[in-house]
Amino acid sequence: MNRRYRTKRKESRIKEVISSHLENNIKEYLIVIIIFLIGIVIGVIFINNISESQTSEINTYISSFTEDLKENKDINTLIMLKDSIKKNLILAIFLWFMGSTVIGISVVYLTICFRGFCLGYTISSIILTFGIR
Repeated sequence: MNRRYRTKRKESRIKEVISSHLENNIKEYLIVIIIFLIGIVIGVIFINNISESQTSEINTYISSFTEDLKENKDINTLIMLKDSIKKNLILAIFLWFMGSTVIGISVVYLTICFRGFCLGYTISSIILTFGIR
């Protein structure tokens, strides 16, 4: 009984700390979300304004990549996972370091905007290639 009570107390304390943190920093979270969404919109606008030759290059690249995925052509998922984790860990350390300096805050915002741009560009490219079905 005592152990269950302590576990519930810890869980409620964790929830309390998280909700308190969110309430105290809601403005910063909203700024980051807005910057990320701006990056996504810029990525979509960028794809919509590319030339026909660039469109065909993107179509060729994405089509060949998906065909390789369908055929399971020498794609080592473990290596892809390790590479992705390594790159994201490096980015997280970089963002943490830059966020701890006054000048670095703008670099953090630019990085978040760039990640939003990459996401918007990628999704728009896939939609451009395969269309909405």
